[in-house]
Amino acid sequence: MLRVRVVFFASLKESIGQSEYIAELALPLSIGELKQQLAHELDRGQALLVKGIQSSIDFEFARDTDIVPESVNEVAFFPPVTGG
Repeated sequence: MLRVRVVFFASLKESIGQSEYIAELALPLSIGELKQQLAHELDRGQALLVKGIQSSIDFEFARDTDIVPESVNEVAFFPPVTGG
């Protein structure tokens, strides 16, 4: 098992009720699978399953199909970014 820092930003942080969490991951694991795992582990983790939630692996954007690498330090989740 690999311990990974997972951080939550903006309104997602408020929905979940915490800004970070240390997750124990059994790799290989995709970002989508990580969302599912966290949805079960965290009291309000279902917020991660809302359509449009974005993610990054070590500060690089990631898709739900991307695999979390063994070298990972941090995975972040955040709501969709709107711009003008």
